[in-house]
Amino acid sequence: MSVTGKFLRAVKSAAAVLAVMATPAAAVDVNSTDYFPLPPGTNVFVSYTNFTTRNEFRVSPGGTSLRDSALDSSVEILRFIRYIDIAGFTVAPQVLIPFGGLYNGKLGGAPLDHAAGFGQPILATPVWLVNNTDTRTFLAVTPYVFLPIGNYRAGETLNLSENRWKFNPQIGFVQETLDKTFLLQLTGDAIFYGSNNDATAVGYGHLTQKDSYQFQGWLSYSPLVDQTWRFAVGYSQMWGGVQMLNGVRNGAATKSQQIRFEVSKFLAPDLQLLGEVSHDLSVTGGYKQDFVGLVRLVKLW
Repeated sequence: MSVTGKFLRAVKSAAAVLAVMATPAAAVDVNSTDYFPLPPGTNVFVSYTNFTTRNEFRVSPGGTSLRDSALDSSVEILRFIRYIDIAGFTVAPQVLIPFGGLYNGKLGGAPLDHAAGFGQPILATPVWLVNNTDTRTFLAVTPYVFLPIGNYRAGETLNLSENRWKFNPQIGFVQETLDKTFLLQLTGDAIFYGSNNDATAVGYGHLTQKDSYQFQGWLSYSPLVDQTWRFAVGYSQMWGGVQMLNGVRNGAATKSQQIRFEVSKFLAPDLQLLGEVSHDLSVTGGYKQDFVGLVRLVKLW
């Protein structure tokens, strides 16, 4: 039997097989100037409000589309950052706290349980190895650690938490023109996954996942006449991340391409509002995100 056939049979007979696979989070997405460092001593509070609609699921391998599939989500993330100086390096320890809901879920015609609550808290500490304000060149590395806590119900098809450790080292490079009009930001990720031993019930279902990778690129423009505004276009590509349940592929992976558009405005020197829309160009091994809308509020002090 083909992978797609096994997958459809699993959906019809035991939807709990999808427990982690249906969780939408995979890696750490970045906005267009995230790797531009702020001075040590700066505190930052960031609020992300994200709404996503999904209308298709494509099985890995092969990319066969499952008809009558959908999933919507509304997720809020609160992020707290403190910029400090350690031995001449700018460092920014931070914590991210996600919460929200997953709803209107269907997979191959099979309805999915809704989920609400807290996702996995994330700890991170970017370190700027290059911080050259003269040439406007910046390079940083960030270890992200996803803690295996949050709302998780063993055997449910949708969960905010993945019930496993994740480690996501990310490297980010920024080059800005000297007149501060154009800014190029490139980031690369490698995501390493722990195991979920409660994928189908408490103490049952051993879910593993191979390493996955992500590239993100942003090109942004801030007009000289008013540099409180910034406009950006971005691209993301992910690959790898094949999942296995009890040693057998379950049809999930992390292969996707996405295009993004962003606009931001400093309403005051210490307050920024940002809006972003994204759309998946292609997906294999997961839900295709038809529309992603993000509103971000940043407060500095």
